[in-house]
Amino acid sequence: MRPFRECWRALMHTMRPIRGRLTLLCTLGLVQVAASLSFVWCSKRTVDIATGHLDAPLGKAIALLIGVMLLQVAVRVAYNYCEGLLEVGSRNSVRASVFAKVMRSVWNGRDSFHSGDAVNRLEEDIRVVIDFLVSTLPQIVVTLCQFAAATVFLFLLSPQLGWILLFIMPVAVLGSRLFFRKMRSITMDIRDADSRVQAHLQENIQRRIVVRSLGSTDSVLDRLDDIQDEVKQKTVTRLNYSVVARAFMQLGFMGGYAAAFIWSVKGLYDHTVTYGLMTAFLQLVGQVQRPVSDIARQIPAFIRALSSEDRLLSLTGLEQEKGKGDIFLKGAPGIRLEDLSFSYEQDSPVLEHLDFDFKPGSFTAITGQTGEGKSTLIKLIMALLKPVGGKIVLYDPEVEVSVDTICNFMYVPQGNSLMSGTVRQNLLLAKPDATDAELAEVLELAQAGFVMEMPLGLETVCSEVGAGLSEGQAQRIAIARALLRPGGILILDEATSALDAATEDALLAAIAARYAGSKTILCITHRPAATSYADGILHLGK
Repeated sequence: MRPFRECWRALMHTMRPIRGRLTLLCTLGLVQVAASLSFVWCSKRTVDIATGHLDAPLGKAIALLIGVMLLQVAVRVAYNYCEGLLEVGSRNSVRASVFAKVMRSVWNGRDSFHSGDAVNRLEEDIRVVIDFLVSTLPQIVVTLCQFAAATVFLFLLSPQLGWILLFIMPVAVLGSRLFFRKMRSITMDIRDADSRVQAHLQENIQRRIVVRSLGSTDSVLDRLDDIQDEVKQKTVTRLNYSVVARAFMQLGFMGGYAAAFIWSVKGLYDHTVTYGLMTAFLQLVGQVQRPVSDIARQIPAFIRALSSEDRLLSLTGLEQEKGKGDIFLKGAPGIRLEDLSFSYEQDSPVLEHLDFDFKPGSFTAITGQTGEGKSTLIKLIMALLKPVGGKIVLYDPEVEVSVDTICNFMYVPQGNSLMSGTVRQNLLLAKPDATDAELAEVLELAQAGFVMEMPLGLETVCSEVGAGLSEGQAQRIAIARALLRPGGILILDEATSALDAATEDALLAAIAARYAGSKTILCITHRPAATSYADGILHLGK
């Protein structure tokens, strides 16, 4: 758990772009306060006229009272409308900013967060933070102003009653404040447990066929019950602390109201208080107590916001890729490995002192047993990972690989890499302005012409991770997507593993014929078909 001051500074930094609009909200809130106090004055005046303590037209007093009530309604509607617009705009802006940091963060081969946890932070924690900044914080400002104004008004009417209330209610607030730190710690535990719930749900829904095939459905459900029980226990603990804190507040409110009521009754008995003044007393006590009550209710929201900001700082604090701009090499760049070594954190080396030269325009098959570092090598070449020793150079002209050189690669990763959406949307990820003719051309080259024969063609929907298509179909569409990229280096990472022998041969033959000499091709494979088209072979491992 980060220090309070660090989380508070982060909240204020998040608020900076919307300060002007928050000021507008606070201004509308202050108009509400003025209208509310005007209503108290109008109520007192109307009652005093009706009871004969004030000589003035009753009709005008009632009309003024109704006018103030309509003003309150109008300001409240305007406040809610502006608050709603600000909330959705701010949430979208912050989410886009944090998501961009996650997407552009340095990857060391192992993600820092489970995807479900990261999504929970991007959705729920951002919602909590924005709710606090847009809804709670302006209400706190307005509430404090309302408390101050109502207290001054009360002192003007009865200084003795004002002092009694100022003594009773701060004691109640201080009593509830004692539980602040403990509630913040419990809230952090609850948010972390919520993330584990989302991660568990997301992963098992995505892999439910695997779960069912292993006969593990009941154990998965039992695990969900265990995590949810933890959330429930922590929530009950927080509720217990909250109940005690609110008990302090309620005692203070009851004492304040009782003091105002008894004071007013005694004044009526002694003929020192009018019915209008009693009406004003009781309304003002409510306007003094309600702000204090509102602030007390907003303390848990403040705690939740601090806890959520703490969790978001873990995302926004991820190390970012630092690029200076795309370095695009024309033609078919060569790739030279010089004394290359790599290991994952404390693990044993995956690659050691590797030297190799992928000549410009060559077709190289990369072979080796599982775990010998073939896919790791590809990620190093694309600068998705950083070597622990040696370097990787693209040429000509010579430039060391970095985030700026990734624009040179046409990459087909292992497995099913399609996104949910239509075939067209998947293809356009590689080239957003591609024409239908270009899409049809790469589909044909990737032996995926079947797409154009489907009833919906390019608008055929792929469910999550390509569900609805066979593995072979999904692989061929992924290859077509990579071929849309303008880079001069084509990387196929087990890209034909789900294809039958005839389709694989036709695909490799088409790629070799189309890109011979014009693209540098690297093909990771366990199968002999690719080696027959290769100019050379890089074998990793023993």
